[in-house]
Order: sequence, then C-alpha cells, then structure tokens
Amino acid sequence: MGDASRFEKLGRWLHRLLAVYGVLLGLEVLAGAALIGVLAGVEALEPGSGRAQAAALSLFVMAGAGFLELAAYIVIAVLFLRFLYKAVQQAKGFTPPYSYVSPGWAVGYWFIPFINLYRPYETVKTLFKACAAQAGGEAKPAAGDQLLGAWWAMFLVANVAGWILARSDIDMSTTAGITAYAEYSIGCDVLLLIAMLLFWLVLKRLVAAVSGTAKA
Repeated sequence: MGDASRFEKLGRWLHRLLAVYGVLLGLEVLAGAALIGVLAGVEALEPGSGRAQAAALSLFVMAGAGFLELAAYIVIAVLFLRFLYKAVQQAKGFTPPYSYVSPGWAVGYWFIPFINLYRPYETVKTLFKACAAQAGGEAKPAAGDQLLGAWWAMFLVANVAGWILARSDIDMSTTAGITAYAEYSIGCDVLLLIAMLLFWLVLKRLVAAVSGTAKA
C-alpha cells in the first residue's frame, strides 16, 4: 500500500519544527511581557536610558522571533501539504478508494479564499475516516471530531487575530502604543500556541493512521 516510513519521517520533521515554532512563540511572549514591564508607569522614554535600551532589546527580540516564526511556519506548511498530498494519493488505493478530493485539490483548497475556511478541515476529517475504514478491526485510527473541531476553530481564530494585528494602526511612537502592541502580540501568540498544540495532537494521530494503512 505504500511506504510507511516516508510518512513517519515527514511526521518526525513536522513535530521537530512545531517544537521550534513553539519555542519561538514562547520567546516572543516573554519578550513582550518584559517590554510591558519595562514600560509600566512610564509616559515617555528618555533616549539612551536603561529603560529605553531594555525596551529596544525587547522589541528586537520580538521582531527577530517573529521573523523566524514566519520562516518555520512556511516550512511546516510546505511539509504538511506534501504529507497531505501523499496521504490522499495513497488513500486513492484504498478499498473502497478515498473519493472526497484528489491529491492536488487536497493541497489547492488551502489557497482558495473562503473555500479554505472549511474544505481543508473536511479533507483531513474524511481522510481519518478513510484510514479507519481501511484499517478495519477494533483498532481504528481516529483523531476524534472534538479534537479536529477544536484544532480547526483555533487555527482560524489565531490567523484572524494575527491578520487584525498586522493591519492595526497602533502608534509606536508612544509608550502607550508600544504597550498596546505588546499586549495584542502576546494575545495572538497565546492563540497560536494553543492552535499549534492542537495541531501537534492531530498530526500525531494522522501520521499513525496513514502509516498504519501503509503497513497493511
């Protein structure tokens, strides 16, 4: 039915990258919290002062972590879409064959506005069901509708929050504006952390499900 090792290998790489992504998010949260602490009770920063230097360092760490997060996110997305393509391609050989979507559309739906709000979720959900049907017996692989629903809902919420933050008109020339930015950024990072942890669990079960059918 296929080579299970390729799915397991992709799964390991994805989990490692998700761990790196989580660490970077945590670092950005800590830097944001430090920035809020530095600016607490200060109406204006004196250039060259210790507070100003600490604030600049915190902003630098936040920006650097954010850049690395984006790079990690892109690599994770590419590897996961590759995994999904291969998994759906394999599922086409199931009995009965997986018929919800083609391998190409399993990837393509992620890039189509509005359709990408629900089709990718349905693709993963039906893939789990196809793997369960193919495995048969008592040990049927599944992620659980609640876990899948929680992952997808948090994924959408976190991305909408990030989109709003990126397009917000915050005055970064004042301490109040910088503090507001740090607070919003921490909120977005926490949502992303939750979404990442849920995706970690979904991916773990998906790798097991697809690999199990490949070994069958």
